[in-house]
Amino acid sequence: MTSNGSEARMPLPHRGRALALGVVLPAALLGGGYALVLAWRDRLPDPVAVHWGASGVDRTGSFAELITPMLVLGLVTLAVTGTLSMTVGRSALTRRMIVGLSAGMAAMYAGLFVGMTWVQLDVPTAEQASNPGGAIALGLGAGVAIGALAAVLAGSDPPQPAEDEVPADAARLALGPNESAVWIRSTTASRPWLLWVVLIPLFALTAVLTVPTGQWWLTLIPAVTAVLVASMTSWSVRVDAGGLSARNVFGWPRLEVPAGEVERADVITVSPFGEFGGWGLRTDGRGRTGLVVRKGPAISVQRTGGRVLVVTVPGAERGAALLNTVAARARTPMPDGGPSSGRSRT
Repeated sequence: MTSNGSEARMPLPHRGRALALGVVLPAALLGGGYALVLAWRDRLPDPVAVHWGASGVDRTGSFAELITPMLVLGLVTLAVTGTLSMTVGRSALTRRMIVGLSAGMAAMYAGLFVGMTWVQLDVPTAEQASNPGGAIALGLGAGVAIGALAAVLAGSDPPQPAEDEVPADAARLALGPNESAVWIRSTTASRPWLLWVVLIPLFALTAVLTVPTGQWWLTLIPAVTAVLVASMTSWSVRVDAGGLSARNVFGWPRLEVPAGEVERADVITVSPFGEFGGWGLRTDGRGRTGLVVRKGPAISVQRTGGRVLVVTVPGAERGAALLNTVAARARTPMPDGGPSSGRSRT
């Protein structure tokens, strides 16, 4: 088996795309937005509106006070997400999440300060500026769209079939030469009430912002967040001749590990918050991808290319043993020269 140290030194897949989509594109969005509002500066009132309430503009300030906070937040976010884009992302899922977040957040921040500036163009006084709610909504929508597009373009995992045998000490499920098996288990959040710990403050904050200003489109934010969070609380995990797959209640996102790329599977005990910083579909400081919805046993799958997937699921021992068995069979050539098992890549 290739050592973890040598795998860690392998170049990250699609590094050029990560640079273009996770660093260059976000920087261009922030820089372009900043250049645009600078070009508008002579068309703005002095002072400018920097905050709006239910009855319109309720605070004015300098041009710098209007655009600096969003620009600084955007640059700080880019420093973090851009660095992550170039240093992690050994698996497609992690790469797509980080690159999409980097591009989407930059688009959102650019949209925010451009939108708040655009509504003040050529108005005599700041108090006459219209509410930027619609422009901000468009900016948020653009952020989601650009982030999703960047994630799609970040690149899928290239085929990386294992070259070495599954280690002899890896647990296996005893199967006869002509026998096959399928293992399916559901894994559900052990503390569903935590969902409300996240959502109740979000709904409360939205109400505080929405009721006074009348910007009812803001309710879309907690609604979409609620759907996304709920989708991460229940998954179906399957191990068969093709390898391991996991899908949530909506069928997407879906995680797949082809049997031919499994180096070994083990059972570990996972603390979601301590190791991954929370619950759901996450990554940790070691670059592992985690489907962690509960504390306790998990299947830890070491893949080729230095990738690791951790899935918390009841009955992990049997699932890991079967995965090692089908991985070993995937190395065995059939009479026609093809592998004995495996899942086609999509």
